[in-house]
Amino acid sequence: MALSAVPSPDYRGDAGVEQVRQLRNELVQALQAEDWWTVRELDRACAGLVERVIAANGGDGTALVRALSELKGVYANLIEQCQEEVLKLAL
Repeated sequence: MALSAVPSPDYRGDAGVEQVRQLRNELVQALQAEDWWTVRELDRACAGLVERVIAANGGDGTALVRALSELKGVYANLIEQCQEEVLKLAL
């Protein structure tokens, strides 16, 4: 049986932005399904992914700004949805 190494993902430029987009899409799906466990896990993964994209892009903030701009709306919706859930519990 032979072992093969899995190549490290590329976090530079468009490749990094695409990975953030994929995570964003998964996060949107989990929010729509109200799958809070998956939202929690994706949120944790998001922090690490953003750190990797920052590190891989060094001084090029363009890719990072694009990736984070797309995430901003998702997190705004997440906050709104959480506030609604809290209000439901308070009633």
